[in-house]
Amino acid sequence: MTTLSEYYGRAFSSELFFGLRMVINIGSMLVMLWMFALAYLVWRADSKSLQNRFIATLLLVEGFKCLWIALEVFPYTHEWNAFWVVAWNIKFDFFFAMQIAAIFLYLCFPIYYKIRGLGFMHRPSLQTHAYYLPLIAGIGLWALIQGQPAFAVNDLSWIECTAEGAAPVVHEFLGTSTSAVVTSGIETTFPDGVCPAALDASLGDEPFGIWAIVFAQTPISILALLFIRSSIKKNAGDEVGAIRNQISNSFYIGFLGKVLGSVLFFVMLLLVLPLLNGGIVPNFQDEILWRYSDPTFMARFKYFLFILVFAFGPIGLAFEAMMFVHASLNDSVFGIDQDLRRTFRNALFTGSGAFLFILTSEIMENMLGFGLAGGVIVGLGFLGVRRPVLSLIDGFSGRLIPTTYSFEETQYLKAYSDVIIDGEVSEKERTLLATLARAYGIDAQRVSDLEQGFAGDDSI
Repeated sequence: MTTLSEYYGRAFSSELFFGLRMVINIGSMLVMLWMFALAYLVWRADSKSLQNRFIATLLLVEGFKCLWIALEVFPYTHEWNAFWVVAWNIKFDFFFAMQIAAIFLYLCFPIYYKIRGLGFMHRPSLQTHAYYLPLIAGIGLWALIQGQPAFAVNDLSWIECTAEGAAPVVHEFLGTSTSAVVTSGIETTFPDGVCPAALDASLGDEPFGIWAIVFAQTPISILALLFIRSSIKKNAGDEVGAIRNQISNSFYIGFLGKVLGSVLFFVMLLLVLPLLNGGIVPNFQDEILWRYSDPTFMARFKYFLFILVFAFGPIGLAFEAMMFVHASLNDSVFGIDQDLRRTFRNALFTGSGAFLFILTSEIMENMLGFGLAGGVIVGLGFLGVRRPVLSLIDGFSGRLIPTTYSFEETQYLKAYSDVIIDGEVSEKERTLLATLARAYGIDAQRVSDLEQGFAGDDSI
């Protein structure tokens, strides 16, 4: 029996790249919750705006797509079978229903943003319903096809290895452990009938249809990206049109980041890994072989890439959410740009440090036989150059998320919004605002511009 401490201790061992897979699982859970919160924020910012409703629905659907990876923060072992019998259905059905819904939502961009050649779709009558109908269609279509052979996972079994050299123990999960797909998988993965190490895994169906749904989002999202780009070009120089469509470079950059994550996942899994794997597209059975049965550097490298590929999706979605929120709320939530830039900086700095730690540890392990020391040395060195690295990240994030107001101006506007709530500024309140402006170094002309801009934003 695998205890919780043994399971998580094994997950964060050097053999499993110091918890890279578990970190991706935890990160996916955080991204999912963050996207749910951002969807709520966008909806509440202007619930009457059909475009805000569309973006909020898209963020919600994209967030549910993280569920597949996020749920694996819980032990994926047969001892948790009662939990996974329920969680698997939630994970499986929600993920693929949302995958289909997301594809339909991508195709709805011309309804909310004017696209050259597709202007006939940009109609209020369609906008009224297009933000929720794709969600219903995704759930309905998945309900129709989920039981078909190409999309059904009928046989899946737990494989438990208590120690190196022990015989693998099979526990039934879904269907029967005597099915051909399970028995052939066991024979291939454990050809001598012995375990290469202590491990917990699952073997079973990986039908073609579910992989087709996963990979279908890449070409469709590229098409949607072209839609967005066309809308930006169409409204270039047309200030009235740009305001009416509320499309921006932030929106485009956000979706571009999501598409890049999807393309990297596609290319890595269907091109790079097959080139390293004798022309065969890898699956989760190959992962077990690379982890334990083949101790070579190439096997470790393929296993590393196979784990890393599942980080591209959540990273792309997190970036998309951040930029979408900036595009949707920059004119209505003061300081949102600075908050998002701070989040981006911290996430990028932390992620880069963790990646360098794992990479250096693995290199040192193969060269000298002790990887942890190398990771610690690089980690300390990375912290030593923290200030210039953060400055570099801030410069990059400043281009992605341009700051509308400085920190001081944002604080002044927050104070002004509190006193103007009744529509008037008393003489005492004006004196306090003037004192605050002097303390922040904001001159009278800039104060006038800020207050006029606030009045203009409030009237939209």
